[in-house]
Amino acid sequence: MSQRPLRPLALGEIIDTAFKVYVRNWRPLVALVAAVVIPAGILQYLVLTGAVPEDLFTRLSDPDLVLDEATVSDSLRLMGAAIAAALIQALASILANAGIMRAVAEIYLGRRPDWRESLRFAAGRLPALIATVVLMVVTIGSLTAGAWLFVGLNLGGPGTGGGGLATLALIAWLVLVVWIGISWTMAIPALVVERTSPAGALARSYALVRGRWWPVFGTLLTIWLIVVVISQIAGRILGAFLTGGAAVDAALTIAVSVATAPFVVSALAVIYFDLRTRKETFSLGRLAAEVGVPPPPETDVGEWPDDDSSWPPLPPEPGSPGPSFGQ
Repeated sequence: MSQRPLRPLALGEIIDTAFKVYVRNWRPLVALVAAVVIPAGILQYLVLTGAVPEDLFTRLSDPDLVLDEATVSDSLRLMGAAIAAALIQALASILANAGIMRAVAEIYLGRRPDWRESLRFAAGRLPALIATVVLMVVTIGSLTAGAWLFVGLNLGGPGTGGGGLATLALIAWLVLVVWIGISWTMAIPALVVERTSPAGALARSYALVRGRWWPVFGTLLTIWLIVVVISQIAGRILGAFLTGGAAVDAALTIAVSVATAPFVVSALAVIYFDLRTRKETFSLGRLAAEVGVPPPPETDVGEWPDDDSSWPPLPPEPGSPGPSFGQ
């Protein structure tokens, strides 16, 4: 059955759609994130607290510190535990984000997502997801290493001009890293929805963002600012009622992450669908074929009511007012 193509969205419409996706489906989305982030957070806490002696930080802050064998050994254990905790967090974030992306795709198709099914789908794509992130890290890490090596080789004494070259190299590195990072923000959505290969997901993301880099950057920056403000407010409110040590701080961090991650990924999904709408003939029928579910019935996408059965919260028909962000 043919489906009416979607239309490009303005910045406010992207955020509004992401907010509606989150609010009207918060139970499965939050449950999905909680099922991943809470166990991972507990494991991180146990790894860090179990590997670090209680007096290590006191010893390291001592101005008369003597690096004996025990202090060096404990410091290395702390570094290893920190790396392990970071890997646990990264893995949990990748898995949760991919699961939310799958759930939002189903929401767009008028389906009520099952967080278990979305999480199982994400787990099945986990090797490809990890490979994609590794490609990103290796590429950006190589650029970073090259830039800092260049800086180190060109830092000379006064009057050599090396400092100017080093400064230019750092500026160029920062611009390039930010440009690549934004260009690859659609890699995970492409990997989940279109089921591409890791390298194909990066290439697909670059193709989608090309020519729309500034609008994507501006939209992501706006979303980030919204999340930062909400997180700060929520953290202060919760912190006023909960006092304690590292365990309470870790619990607050997990709670804020569980609450905000579904909105962030929902917004990323809406941006991805918006880019596809601008770049190609994209419809719900095509999305259903890619996701592997039955297509929704032919529906007038401009007439969704406001009750909870009004899914997906799609934009009005083409020709409705409202300038698109960045145009």
